[in-house]
Amino acid sequence: MQVSNANYSRFINYLSTQQALPSVQTMATQLNLSSRKIYYLLQSANTELRAAHLPFLVPETEIASHQLAALTSSLSKTPVNTYLNSYERQLIIDTIISLPFRKWTLSDFQALFSVSRNTVLRDVSVLKKRAKFKPVFSKKDGFHFEEPLYDLLVHAYNNLTLLQYHKCALDYFINTLDKHIAYSKFLLVSDKLKHLYKNSIDKQISNHNAITFTLFTVSASLYDHRHPIQSAAELFKEADIRSFTKRQEFNIIKDFSLIVMTNFDLSVSEPLELFLTLQLLSVNKEQDAHFSSHDFQDLLILSESLVNVFFKVTQMSCSETDRKALIRDIQTQLKPFWYAVRYQNITVYDYLYVNPTFEHYVQQSLDRLNKQPLYIRLFPFGILPEQIRILAMIFYNFSLSQQKIHKINILMITSLPIYSQKLLQTIIEHNTAVLYDLTIRRLPNRPNTITDINDFDLLITESTEIYTTIPTFLIDQQLKDSEFERLKKVIEQL
Repeated sequence: MQVSNANYSRFINYLSTQQALPSVQTMATQLNLSSRKIYYLLQSANTELRAAHLPFLVPETEIASHQLAALTSSLSKTPVNTYLNSYERQLIIDTIISLPFRKWTLSDFQALFSVSRNTVLRDVSVLKKRAKFKPVFSKKDGFHFEEPLYDLLVHAYNNLTLLQYHKCALDYFINTLDKHIAYSKFLLVSDKLKHLYKNSIDKQISNHNAITFTLFTVSASLYDHRHPIQSAAELFKEADIRSFTKRQEFNIIKDFSLIVMTNFDLSVSEPLELFLTLQLLSVNKEQDAHFSSHDFQDLLILSESLVNVFFKVTQMSCSETDRKALIRDIQTQLKPFWYAVRYQNITVYDYLYVNPTFEHYVQQSLDRLNKQPLYIRLFPFGILPEQIRILAMIFYNFSLSQQKIHKINILMITSLPIYSQKLLQTIIEHNTAVLYDLTIRRLPNRPNTITDINDFDLLITESTEIYTTIPTFLIDQQLKDSEFERLKKVIEQL
């Protein structure tokens, strides 16, 4: 049985870094795959071993060298039986020539993707239609971009972030590296980065960000070896350099550089370490306690102006305490926005709730702030649509917190015995998530004499002779679970 897909290649390369086969759960965590997929890959590997008349791989047992030799001999250096669409090919080309660590020509891209020359030309022509980062070809350097070095580093990092969502394309990119590095080694090094980050400043960094960070460090270091960065002044101002070197994140990068040297035999230059410090800051920028109100008084003033204009646009009102809390929330969110504008770092936002009404309110408020010199200086190009959506989420959540919670007034008019009334009351109390007031009355001989029924939100009764305009829940002749479920649904709908 021949299995040659990208996951299987990653699995075998991962085995080559292990002395003993880890547990299925450990492999699933480190390879970012499901346990079911690991069982399938393990079965596929054992099928290969059976065909070679070798013993099977068993968790918690040593992996023999002859087993690895049999498994790796059938693997090619590039993914096979995989299909890249034009977007993925263009993304790989875009990433490679952002920081080219060797000369890239049309024939190189033909060989990499196994496509025709015309296909590569079409991909390159699409990239040339962009306003920035248009591919340029020279006989000396091959394909490259002519943007400043800082912009190229940011562009490469953002592309590697996007590649995480295209596993096949990511495998192709990894196989372009001069050093043939297994994906599993990137996983192991990224795990060490996560532990460094957690132990040093007690913060979490996601698997996604850690792997992107490790991939970028390797590719940027390869580029730096071919095109050495002369000094940190090419990337940052002197004041920024002093600020970064005082940060704890810079010490983490120093330790991480040693890990990269040990595992990939690559040295990380000081200019790259400073850039990596900036990116590490941006990974968890919203939780960064370094950004205080004292450091960002201008953002505090702008946040107060935005909140005041928003209240005028929406005609909302609240207590002074709530208003100050909202200003702090807005200022906290504007900090990473300002950081992104100043340093052009990552601007990928996930898990956003869409509320067009509040987004329109925020846009109206920002339009009124456009004439303020402070807003123009802090955000010369305005705020991105995704950032407006985040601000809208904050204002929307604030509006929900200001809404008064109204209790549901329930009237029960019944001739049921006391124990049945108590049962209904207990069912409502224990199975209803809304606030309510329950009034219980005895069913009179002449139901139509009740005059205040319309003051309630719901009527519960077994009588069909009561005439009212409010919702009415008619109790069946026999109380059972289906009746209780129906009552719960009625109250929830109210």
